[in-house]
Amino acid sequence: MMEEEEQGWSYTDKFVCTACVDDYALEGAIRADETAGDVCDFCDRSPAAPLDSMLETFVDGLRNEYEDAAEGVSYDSSEDGWQWWGPIWNTYDLVSDHSDVLIGDGLVEAVQTAMHDRTWVEKDFAWRRRDQVLNESWDQFCNAVKYRTRYVIWLQDDPDELEADHTGEVPPARILDEIGRLIERLNLIQPLPAGSRLWRAQTHSDPTIDHTAARLGTSPVKYAKQANRMNPAGIPMFYGAADSKTAIREVAFRTDDSHVTLGLFETSIDSVVVDFTCLRPVPSMFDPEWGGFRRQLLFLHRFVNQLSDRVRPEYEQIDYVPTQILTEYLLRVYEKGRLVHGLLYTSSITGGTSAVLDVPNDRCVEQAADWRANDALRLGIDPSSIKSRKLTADDKTV
Repeated sequence: MMEEEEQGWSYTDKFVCTACVDDYALEGAIRADETAGDVCDFCDRSPAAPLDSMLETFVDGLRNEYEDAAEGVSYDSSEDGWQWWGPIWNTYDLVSDHSDVLIGDGLVEAVQTAMHDRTWVEKDFAWRRRDQVLNESWDQFCNAVKYRTRYVIWLQDDPDELEADHTGEVPPARILDEIGRLIERLNLIQPLPAGSRLWRAQTHSDPTIDHTAARLGTSPVKYAKQANRMNPAGIPMFYGAADSKTAIREVAFRTDDSHVTLGLFETSIDSVVVDFTCLRPVPSMFDPEWGGFRRQLLFLHRFVNQLSDRVRPEYEQIDYVPTQILTEYLLRVYEKGRLVHGLLYTSSITGGTSAVLDVPNDRCVEQAADWRANDALRLGIDPSSIKSRKLTADDKTV
């Protein structure tokens, strides 16, 4: 009885199968305990597992998003009960709200009967949901650096900053630090081994250009007059892609040039990147490992989509500012600028992997005998990979 009181549900004698739930985490809990000799009480299928196995995962998952009102909300019978004016659920209604994952005939009712009657509120009910906070903070940051205070946002006094630790809010000036912590928590810092290959494309009007590493590599500083997605004008970076199609289409969709030259570069040493392409999917709240991180991942998926999303052509010099600042933060400020060499992200045009590396023009070199003999990251071009051709209509398709 003490164990049941603590866990919030009572043991049952029923069995359930994976066909009666629609959630990968609940299916996993059932599959871990199912046996061929047991029959599901809700659809008569075998194999099945004790309903208790699924109940434990279900209730623990609910606690990733909800909590017992008695643990934090005041109750006053003379003042209409619970002293909270936000959403409140009893157990019956809370289970009903998640009937989309309990699809077996009679399974919702069985779970309602097994769970103890409680009054529920959202977890951390006094704070706003984490994805809402982070989304709003990032949006405010983007608006500020595009239209109000581009270079000194961190130095401005924010009256809300002193209260942030007590309210769960994230002032716009602190959103990059918050993103940095999420990057570390989700293991998005990944090695880029020596010999990693990246295609780089360059469009031009003349049928041929000088096929050298210096010509096809990062733009020299004196020519870096155009801002790009991850770098402002005057601070050039190397843009490449994991496949040739992505490399070409990323540079061809907005050009009037008639030709393109393509070359394959290799990294000279082991390096480190922030790999936004390996972001894990948004988990179910019932996921025993990641369910409690669901809200942060909802934010990160929206954030990563914005990183690679197409901008307004007539406003690209403005719309690129937030991603330029983010890149500079990761390269120069995060881990004191000693760790990250670049970023990997998904191309919004092809869905392939795009890359930006902090490698200047003088470190884009030919693959001579000693081209790797340097502690700094260099990019060596494979001369046999260089090809020039006319651009086609497909190359310019967005």
